[in-house]
Amino acid sequence: MRSPTRAVRVVCILAAVIGAGDALAGGGPPVGVATALEKVRPADPLPAASVAEIEAAGNELEAFQIVVDGGDTGLEGVTAAVSALAGPDGARIEASAVTLYRVELYDVVVPSNTEGEAGRWPDPLVPDVDTYFGERRDAFPFDVPAGERRSIWVELLVPAGTPPGGYDGTVTVEAEGTGATEVAVGLRVRGFDLPSTATLKSAFGMGWLAPCSAFLGSYDACGDQGVEEFHVLFERAALDHRMTIETVVYAGPSGDDWSRFDELYGPLLDGTADTRLAGARMTTLRLMTGDAERMAAWHDHFEEEGWLDRLFDYTCDEPPAGCSFSDIPPRADAVHAAGIRTLVTTDVDEMAANGLLSDIDIAVPIVNFMDGPDDGDRRVEYDDFLAGGPDKELWWYQSCMSHGCGGGCVGTDSEYFTGWPSYMIDASAMQNRAMEWLSFLYDIGGELYFETTWKLPTAWDDLCDFSGNGDGTLFYPGTTARIGGTRDIPIESIRLKMIREGMEDYEYLHVLSELGDGDLARNEARALFPAPYRVTEASPGDLYATRSRIADRIEELLGVDPGGDGDADSDSDSDGDGDGDGDGDTDGDGDGDGDGDGDGDTDSDADAGASPGVGGAESGCGCRVAGVRRGAGTALVLLLLGLARRQTR
Repeated sequence: MRSPTRAVRVVCILAAVIGAGDALAGGGPPVGVATALEKVRPADPLPAASVAEIEAAGNELEAFQIVVDGGDTGLEGVTAAVSALAGPDGARIEASAVTLYRVELYDVVVPSNTEGEAGRWPDPLVPDVDTYFGERRDAFPFDVPAGERRSIWVELLVPAGTPPGGYDGTVTVEAEGTGATEVAVGLRVRGFDLPSTATLKSAFGMGWLAPCSAFLGSYDACGDQGVEEFHVLFERAALDHRMTIETVVYAGPSGDDWSRFDELYGPLLDGTADTRLAGARMTTLRLMTGDAERMAAWHDHFEEEGWLDRLFDYTCDEPPAGCSFSDIPPRADAVHAAGIRTLVTTDVDEMAANGLLSDIDIAVPIVNFMDGPDDGDRRVEYDDFLAGGPDKELWWYQSCMSHGCGGGCVGTDSEYFTGWPSYMIDASAMQNRAMEWLSFLYDIGGELYFETTWKLPTAWDDLCDFSGNGDGTLFYPGTTARIGGTRDIPIESIRLKMIREGMEDYEYLHVLSELGDGDLARNEARALFPAPYRVTEASPGDLYATRSRIADRIEELLGVDPGGDGDADSDSDSDGDGDGDGDGDTDGDGDGDGDGDGDGDTDSDADAGASPGVGGAESGCGCRVAGVRRGAGTALVLLLLGLARRQTR
């Protein structure tokens, strides 16, 4: 079905193109549009796209970037403002659903590996109006030096229950001494909602003193109450990105009095905290005692409150470094006696060799040891462990082995440490986003990451450790001295946003699987990311096209009329580029690299250098859809997830 606002969208495109031309001729600031999967550095060319095109489900966050060009003389006083978005039959998404950020730069001194590069990289995001206290901050105005580019991050939360179809709005960019440049925004709202609480469990760490040290300089400046308040604030930030900080608890209860504990952490566990994603709940929480009597008390209280499924004991980290293998059984016996599950970061070989299969409930191997270039896919080897009982789970984690392990800021030249999912600043946004796709593909129940605030006190200037830039630190300290306002807040990184995007991608795959087409979900994920060490072979266009096909199939299974492709171009796909191939670039060849040769690499020699199964005839293109029937549990899924709640009128 054609979008009912097609004519309006075409007018918006023409206005945006004309506006861009006027900007170059001395009107508004010269701008381009980039996706959230592009890390725009100061010397990068201005993107050619002039229209922002995104699609999202209800209760999903989606972002794009407006890149501002300093030109020959530079720009001063750059500001931005966003309009409401108008949709079908009078539907409307208010401007308050959009958050604008100024993208700041982090200076990489030593590249993390051969994929990185020294120089300034985009990462910290300073909000115009923060999402924690609603205070205006110092994101705008900003200056753009001559010959450089700067980006504005535009992030939209589509309200749950928003009618599906096409929505249109604008972002207006101005600078001192110029007119205004209007960028047309086309949004396609999908006919289903995402849950606020992530289906994929996560257990990300946080240093107990790191926020206090970063914001106020010491524990003494914070006190116990200050530590607790910062912990809760950072957990809110995590939940708004569909993650859980599992070390949020600063101190357990005082004796048998759980009142303070429940006041602080109960809303985070119950889904009643003040989060952007209404009802978001923590998916994990670490036990904070080793005393047998206290462990029993934790079990009883968590069981009474309905939180027991989230509680675990971090029994040992990376044995034999974190503890000896012989230390695990007695510790596990005590934890199991209290009715709590154990977690150990280890792999199936070490569990079997040390007789730990019954002692460990949650096994957490490194992603490199699940499927690597030398040993191949070993996921099936965990099936016997998982069959050992209802408490058995398989999580995994990425580590410095994604970029090269070393002390401090010493990079690596080894090609082994390339192509993996990575949370480094100088890794690609695709690497930052890939982990959750792989979690679905390998049937992993949770993701662990050792820290989110490892070097928070020095984050603006020095985030290099374990050979990586940003390893263990996903936030920056947003002190009022630096960003304005009256209250300190966590500054989110682009990498944190990409983890959230990956979590939302996981929900798409999970919903499709629950609706009975798990084969298509797995085929699409495998075509995009054939192996954990090959995530850099896919392009941003590949990912967006894959998501769009998955959403199409979800809507088909739900019987939802999508109301048109919801973009502002004149083709039949939803990527907004006008060429009809669905890859997000403008060359029409379907490979997403923009060079027009269809081979998937970035040269123009048509050498068939594309990665197997990505962007070509062998990819997971949805060809099997006609042969897939609904699973027997579809009706229950619809009831529980609330997915079939709306139709386009």
